[in-house]
Amino acid sequence: MVLTDEEQPLLRILSIPGDSADGVKHDEVILDFEPLDPENPRNWTSSFKRFIVLLLALMAFTVTFTCVGVVPVASKIVEDLDGKHAPSSTSALLVTIWELGEAAGPLFIAPLSEVFGRYPVMNICNLGFITATILAVSSQNSKLFIVARMLTGVTVASNVLNPAIIGDMFESEERGSAMSLVMLAPLIGGAIGPAISGTIAQTMGWREILIIAIGLAVVCEVLFLTCFRETYKLAILRRRIARMQQESGESRHPSKTKTKHEHVLKLWHSMTRPFAVLFGSSVLMLVSLFASVAFSFFYVISISLPNILKDVYGFTPAQIGSAFMSFSKQLSCDSV
Repeated sequence: MVLTDEEQPLLRILSIPGDSADGVKHDEVILDFEPLDPENPRNWTSSFKRFIVLLLALMAFTVTFTCVGVVPVASKIVEDLDGKHAPSSTSALLVTIWELGEAAGPLFIAPLSEVFGRYPVMNICNLGFITATILAVSSQNSKLFIVARMLTGVTVASNVLNPAIIGDMFESEERGSAMSLVMLAPLIGGAIGPAISGTIAQTMGWREILIIAIGLAVVCEVLFLTCFRETYKLAILRRRIARMQQESGESRHPSKTKTKHEHVLKLWHSMTRPFAVLFGSSVLMLVSLFASVAFSFFYVISISLPNILKDVYGFTPAQIGSAFMSFSKQLSCDSV
C-alpha cells in the first residue's frame, strides 16, 4: 500500500513469520527513511541541493532558448529548406508545433517518473531532446524539421519534473527560493533567446542556433548523468526493498503480471488526473481558456511580425530578434 500524503509515502514489504503479541498474524513491515538517512533527498547538504537547483534551472533555460530561438527566423528556415515559394502556413506550423509536443509530453513524463523515478525519466528525456534537436539541425526539408520540433517538445522533461524534484528535496516552507530560480530561468531564456538567435542567424546561420542549444543540452546531460541522484522517495525505497530481499534471500516476489498491471493502472490514473482536475473546476477552465487565447495572440504576432519588420522596415535578423524580447517574456510567463 502506498499512501498519498507527500510526508508519509511508506511501503509495506518483507514477510515476517509468526504471530504478534496480540494474536494477530502479521506478514509485513513498513519501510521508511530513518531520521538522518543519507539516501533521503531532504537530508542532502544545502550546497548539493543548490547545485541541483542550478542544474535544473540551466536545463530549463536551454529548453526555452531552443523553443523561442527559432521564432524570429522561422520564415528564413522555411525559405532555406523549401525555397522562396513555400506557403506561410509552413512557418506557422514550424513555430507552433513545439507547443503541441510540450502539451502531450507531460501526460507521459510525469506518470513515468512516479513509476520508474525521476533519474531515469529525466535522463532519457534529455537524451531524446538532444537527439531530436540533432535531427532538426540535419533536416533537409521543412517536414522533417517540423517533426523534429514536435519531438523536442514531447521530450522536454525539465519544465515538467522541476517542481516535483524540488518538492522531493525541500520541505514545503523551504521551496520558495528554489522554485523562484527554476521559474526565472525560462523567463531569461525566453527574453534573450530571440536576440541571441537573431544575431547568430545573421552572422553564421540558423543551424548554428540549434548547434549551440545542443551544446548546452549536452553539458546539462553530462552533469545529470554524473551528479544528479534519484529524488523520488518511493523509487528509492523500492530499490532498497530489492536490495533487502536479495540479501535476505526473500522468495516471495510479486508476479510480473501483477506488477505490470499495477504500473499500467498508475500510469492511466496519472494521465487522466489533469483532465479530471480541469473539468472539475470552472475557475481552472476559465484560466485555461484565457491562457489559450493569449497563446493564440502571441503566435499570430510571432508569425506575422518578422515579415513586417523585414519587408516594411528593413530590419536585420538581429534587430528582429531584439524586437521579440518583450513578447518572449510573455510566452515564458504563460508557459510557467
